[in-house]
Order: sequence, then C-alpha cells, then structure tokens
Amino acid sequence: MIEPVSDAEVARKNLAWGWALFGLFWVLFAGTIGVALIWLWLD
Repeated sequence: MIEPVSDAEVARKNLAWGWALFGLFWVLFAGTIGVALIWLWLD
C-alpha cells in the first residue's frame, strides 16, 4: 500500500523543481544571447 506524503515534503520537492526550471530558463536565455554575440563577433 502507498504511504501518504506530507504536504511539507511535496512543497519542498515542488520548490526544488521550480528553482531548477527557473535556472534552466536562465541558462538557455543566457546561452541564446551568448551565441548571438559570438555570431556577431565572428561575422
């Protein structure tokens, strides 16, 4: 049988996933700008 999970544990896990996705967004955003600047520098 499945054990019930506390709300605090679920909230902690969701917060970790939220920060990870937020960080991934910034890495992709910065990478896009970086590639654009390198493209302009090499052009």
